[in-house]
Amino acid sequence: MTFRNIVFSAFVAGIIAGSLYGLFQQLKINPIIYAAEMYEVSESQNQDQDDAHSSDDASWAPADGMQRILSTLGANILIGMGLSMLLICAMSLHNLKSSKPKVNWKTGIIWGLGLMAAMFVTPSLVGLQPEIPGTLAQPLEHRQIGWISAAIATAAGLLIVYYGRRLAKLLGIIMIALPHFITLPFINVSTPAIHGYANSDPAAVAALNELSHQFVTMSSIGMLIFCVLLGSLSGFISTRFVRFD
Repeated sequence: MTFRNIVFSAFVAGIIAGSLYGLFQQLKINPIIYAAEMYEVSESQNQDQDDAHSSDDASWAPADGMQRILSTLGANILIGMGLSMLLICAMSLHNLKSSKPKVNWKTGIIWGLGLMAAMFVTPSLVGLQPEIPGTLAQPLEHRQIGWISAAIATAAGLLIVYYGRRLAKLLGIIMIALPHFITLPFINVSTPAIHGYANSDPAAVAALNELSHQFVTMSSIGMLIFCVLLGSLSGFISTRFVRFD
């Protein structure tokens, strides 16, 4: 019964948070992506460059229009479901075992901010900022390893600081700081100012720089909305609908 409640609750929370974030994305983020795509150059013009956003003609991609919108929305909802399941399980375990104050929808917001710190803020600070189409970057697998490393270190550090004793809290602080002081090949990745864009036309570079700044800003606001919603919904669910009787 408890497992079923968690899965169903994560399903609902994922739909709500993913849909609201998807709406924000469609209104504020996607127009920036579409504008940046106008400056993309074909692969035949960049055969020797490693463009992280270049397309592979042999692989499937959603067509522009409704198919692309629905594919993006579906991905947002699935990510929301997975993250909310992790949050609900962690919060429920906290409410069951911890002597600290119980989690509710208000304190769930703090958990959501912690989620954003791990998933978005720390990776951005170590060089993994959101990138518009046409940005030159390290290979995708390197950036994925860097993102996972930074996210896990930050999340684990935050949990240790919150739950650990005095000496353990010091370890947690070290783990939070670790991604900012260790330079790994797959963490020290692209920023437009250093690596530039596939399109080297000066007018295109100027336009892409402006779009890149807008993209980082809107992506940050969107992730804040997404993570706070997930944290608040998960906190409410873990208190009201998850029972270990």
